[in-house]
Amino acid sequence: METAIPLGLIINELVTNSLKFAFPDTDKGSITVALETEGEEHNLIVADDGIGLPEGFEFDKTDSLGLQLVNNMVAQIDGNITIDKSQGTKYSINFKELDYKERF
Repeated sequence: METAIPLGLIINELVTNSLKFAFPDTDKGSITVALETEGEEHNLIVADDGIGLPEGFEFDKTDSLGLQLVNNMVAQIDGNITIDKSQGTKYSINFKELDYKERF
């Protein structure tokens, strides 16, 4: 729960952004969501083969409420995020599963 809910919000926001912005002049393209695990380390990948991010775009200094949410959720799971803009946009989020906090 401590990790799954933030990951769901991250995936939702990044896929929504791809659908809205990555393919403006075509109805073709692909979006990939993958989770790779090695030991206790996890890598969530959300990628598209669209037009990519604007030149000079700084993910950690964006005015976009959705991308601010992504930054906050990545911080909440003690993860880090990298962006590859070489072919479309690829977000890689590295994290470890958080310990479950006992509730009532």
